[in-house]
Amino acid sequence: MTFLLIALSFMATSFAQDWIKNLSMPKEFVLEKSLHVPGARQMALASDQTLYVGTMDQGIVYAISPQGDIKTLFSGLNMPQGVLWANETLYIAEVHRVSKVINLKTKPELVAIKEFPDKKWHGWKTIQKGPDGKLYAPVGAPCNVCDEKLPFMALHRMDFDGKNLETVATGIRNTVGYTWHPESKELYFTEMGRDQMGDDIPPDELNVIKEKTPHFGFPYIHGKNIPDPKFGALKPKTVKITPPLLEIPAHSAPIGIAFFPKDSYPKEFHNCFLLAEHGSWNRSKKSGYQVMKGCLSGNKVKSYTSFITGFKEGEKVFGRPVHFLFLKDGRFYLSEDEPGTILLFKRK
Repeated sequence: MTFLLIALSFMATSFAQDWIKNLSMPKEFVLEKSLHVPGARQMALASDQTLYVGTMDQGIVYAISPQGDIKTLFSGLNMPQGVLWANETLYIAEVHRVSKVINLKTKPELVAIKEFPDKKWHGWKTIQKGPDGKLYAPVGAPCNVCDEKLPFMALHRMDFDGKNLETVATGIRNTVGYTWHPESKELYFTEMGRDQMGDDIPPDELNVIKEKTPHFGFPYIHGKNIPDPKFGALKPKTVKITPPLLEIPAHSAPIGIAFFPKDSYPKEFHNCFLLAEHGSWNRSKKSGYQVMKGCLSGNKVKSYTSFITGFKEGEKVFGRPVHFLFLKDGRFYLSEDEPGTILLFKRK
């Protein structure tokens, strides 16, 4: 555990940020602030306005003051991507456990509330509090493509003491971003398709949960109807597959998703969401590396267009968008983890 205080202000001159100036967004939005946070992933805002930030390979959870000072709250953790502020408590998700933090302001300590398999391949977790008051956590497939038993390849929920674990959806290769529609309360989640089938298949996905414990196809079917070369013929007859709401270009790596809040945005933003395409790592020509805006009409995505670009130029990459955090006044944070930046956007 480390309490290293790093005096960094927003727009720190020690951070090479020239690429940030090239970000392009709709004219009614502007970048207000930026901060260098190596490996920044999921974010959580506490009631005292401290911003907590998880990471992956860095093994660090940061605490950022309202003034922009960064403190390393924990170090040496097991891919602690997931952070959540709920019930006046900070929760942290590592690969092998979800923990709550006690003595946060004096001598922070992790107390595990739920243990999970320690499989790092797709083992990092985004955690959320659902509208049902439950703590949600996914467990990805420990492979590129395989057929594993629960708790793998599924999204789960539990009480905030770790009890009463139940499975919400199955057949999920890896979800790192999910949210709830502000009105219907239906759960929308992103999913990354398998690798090693070429540049253009299978697609990544945006899915929605509309029934109890749906199965979303993995590892048998990818996208709407692409059988897996190995597992497609092995699909049990009893498995009813729920197709994706939207197919996203292969290897775009969709992660964070968040709906525009109705209270702070005009009507044209209602029923619309932001989605972070983290970007490809094994495609011959890079795809993704942008923030998209999608809008729903009934049970369909009526539009899906670029919203923030400039994270790459040609094949040169400057940043990889990850997660969103909307504030009550409509501003929103966007994290990106390579090199590691937190960006604060506002509507003019």
